[in-house]
Parts: sequence; structure tokens; C-alpha cells
Amino acid sequence: MGELQRMYDEVPPPSPVVLAEGRSRLTALARDGGRRRRRPPFPGLLAAGLAGAVAAGVAVAVAVQGPSGGSAQIQTVSAREVLTKAAADARSQPELSPRPGQYLHVRSAVAWGPGKVGKGRPAGKETRDTWVSVDGSKPGLLRAPCRPRQARICSTPIPVEDESAAVPRPGSHQWMVRELPGLMRHWRTQSGPFTPGTTHTPGTTHTPGAAATPPTTGRPFGEWSWYGTAEMLEGYLPPKLRAQVFEFLSDVPAVKVDEHATDALGRPAVALSLKSEGARLALLFDRSTYRYLGSHYVDLTPRPQGMDPTGEPDSEAGEEKVTILRVTVEDRLPGRS
Repeated sequence: MGELQRMYDEVPPPSPVVLAEGRSRLTALARDGGRRRRRPPFPGLLAAGLAGAVAAGVAVAVAVQGPSGGSAQIQTVSAREVLTKAAADARSQPELSPRPGQYLHVRSAVAWGPGKVGKGRPAGKETRDTWVSVDGSKPGLLRAPCRPRQARICSTPIPVEDESAAVPRPGSHQWMVRELPGLMRHWRTQSGPFTPGTTHTPGTTHTPGAAATPPTTGRPFGEWSWYGTAEMLEGYLPPKLRAQVFEFLSDVPAVKVDEHATDALGRPAVALSLKSEGARLALLFDRSTYRYLGSHYVDLTPRPQGMDPTGEPDSEAGEEKVTILRVTVEDRLPGRS
């Protein structure tokens, strides 16, 4: 994270490698206390070189009700249109205004299954609650069903990642709000094509609102955009900043649109997806309001060394959906005075 914090002090601007390493920390809100999710990490945030990119998205035809209940009409929806409407919805949401010393509480629904290449893997669903420090100054907490029987709820501490770092600590909500706008402006000035990766590398994954693992070095500079953004959006961003992220993503090319998707609760959704490294990740939006719902990850090739949602070794790939149910600001951790 030191490279990222020094970014604005260095002349000339840091190299793409330095920026890629720094981008990987932007999704960090807290460690997951040793719990691991099926989805491999795609840390970082947004690709450089999107200025001047082709208009994002593969348009799809959406059938809508005609006037006065008449026959259906066909409208075309593109990824850019979805993201533009998602940005407008984000701006309409109330500001939570979290303060230093408080906690962000994220409740999420997580559903998993065999997907396309994980035949024989059981399906499952659970609700998770994560509390993370607004300024990164204090440990957080994860509450989720205990393993392996899920008969009761277990609490797992989320430690402070770097106690020697200044507050607000890198990766915290307060730090991200301060740094992200400048980083997006900087990335827009970078040059180079959006180059998806070709090699799938499994690794540690995160609980919604928790930390992501830094990426393997040497990967293409542009490939972190879509995956890193999904990790970050599963936490909390102020309405204006969240809208700016959606607008930034609207320049990403080759995004596919599926208006027949569903979220972790089975609700209708519009999915915007990209394929990379033997997997596909979709950002899910409400079909009517275009409010961001969560994400859907699917392995497209076998993953020899992974972890299933119970934290046990998994020799096959699968899929996972995450839906954000609620985000609130709280003064203390549950069960503590």
C-alpha cells in the first residue's frame, strides 16, 4: 500500500506495475478471519486506458409491455445504458455519513452451487453479517453459520490489517473515499488496451465487506477492472462516489448483457458480465430500478485447488452469487458495550 499512498508524490507518475499493486488494495475493508469463499480473488479496482475505449456493452433486446397493456414492444438495452441508470439510482440513495470510530455493518445473502463445471457439488445458501471499522482503526467481526453443520451462528474476529499504518488506514472506507476519486482521474489518463487475462489462478477470497488478497504480479494492467469493482461494491460507497464508479465502468468494452438473470434470492436481475481467466463475473442490477444488487461468479474451467463455501478443499469449480441485503452504520460491535 506504500506505493499507492506515494503515488501523488512521485514524478513522473508511477509505472503500471506500481499502480496495479496499489489498485489491489482499494477493495480491502478488513480481513475475513480465515474464512474463504469459492470465488477466486480479482483484487484491484479499475483498468487504466479506458479513455477513448469503444462504447461498453453488447446490446440485447428486452420485451416490455406496450401502451395500455397492449402487445410487447422491443427495446434495446446496452451495458452503458444499464450503468448510466445505475449511476442515477445510486445518486438518489441516502448518504449514511459514517464517522471515524463507527462501523459499517453489511448483511449479505450468499448462494452457491455446482455451476457449469462443478458437477456433483451441493448447492447451498446462507446469510452473513460483517462489521468493519470506518477508519480502519479497530478490529471488525464476521457472523455466519458455523461449519460444518450450520446449526448455529459463529463469530469470527476481523483483525486490523496493519496496525502501524496511519488512520484512516489503507483500504478502510474513510481512506477509500479520500483516495478513489483521484485514482479514477489518474487512470483515465493512462494508455493501453483492455487486455483480459488467459490464465486462471485460484486463491484466497473474501467475505462481502472484507479484504481481498493482492494480485499475482505480472498480470495485464487492464484486467482488474471488472473483478475488483465487484469486490468493492459489496461494501459501502457514498452515493456520489458509487455513481462515479458506475460511470467509469460504462467505458469498459465487450461487456455482455443478460436481462434474464437472478440474484442470490432468486429475484429478477439484469447482469453485466465479462469473462477472464477461465471465469465469468456478472454485476447484477434490479430489472426495474437498476439498483445494484450484487454479483454472480461462475467458473468456466476446472479449478484444481480451490476452496468451497464451507472452507473445505474443493477439487471442482462452481458458482456463487452474493446479494447485498442491507448496509447500516453502527457505533459498536454486537454483544459489546
